[in-house]
Amino acid sequence: MLARAACLLACRAEQLQLSKQLVRCFAAAASAPKTDYKLPVAPLQLSGTSGAIATLAWQVAAKENVLANVQDELYQLVEVFKTYPEIRRLATDPFLPVAFRQKVVCDMCAAKEVTEVTKRLMEALAEENSLSAIVQVTLAYEELMLAHKKEVHCTVVTAQPLDDAERAVFTKQAQAFVEPGFKLVMKEKVDRKLLGGFVLEFEDRLVDMSKAKKLEEFNNLVTKLENDLK
Repeated sequence: MLARAACLLACRAEQLQLSKQLVRCFAAAASAPKTDYKLPVAPLQLSGTSGAIATLAWQVAAKENVLANVQDELYQLVEVFKTYPEIRRLATDPFLPVAFRQKVVCDMCAAKEVTEVTKRLMEALAEENSLSAIVQVTLAYEELMLAHKKEVHCTVVTAQPLDDAERAVFTKQAQAFVEPGFKLVMKEKVDRKLLGGFVLEFEDRLVDMSKAKKLEEFNNLVTKLENDLK
């Protein structure tokens, strides 16, 4: 069914800054397209080529009802690229023949029995010698999934483990940065180098209220004053 998206994908290729080869690889998944095939609207507008590719993959995955499957497969593939040096070489060596790169990708996808969406995405990246972009594409896809599920992930970092009362306080503070209608998903992490205070780590922002940060700012101010007095 992916190929039925070919008409719309081809029309949007220039707008999304995608290569004709990328569109062709997605379109090759099946036969004769239907002009009434419409892709879902992405929940977030991303910039850049990786964002455009992730958006395209998300839209087709949403239409095929395999959003979570594709996300899980992308995570696994990124882990493969991180774990095996020979696969990283495959992703970055410009002198390897395209046919060889595509065969390795096909074999890898067949071994993992991935969805057609992920398979075509990987084949397209292999043909374009852009397999190294899989990490950025996966991160962009994750952004789309978070927006789709209306979730905001936050990690609260403290110098000591939290008790229930502290957890309630930090949850309330983190919730203040979440837009109405979105669900806060919070994780906890201990970093004794903070000395005290806390850090809230969101996908797109960092709120640093640690003692270590305040001490750094104080030392920087003292250094500036000393330099000004010279």
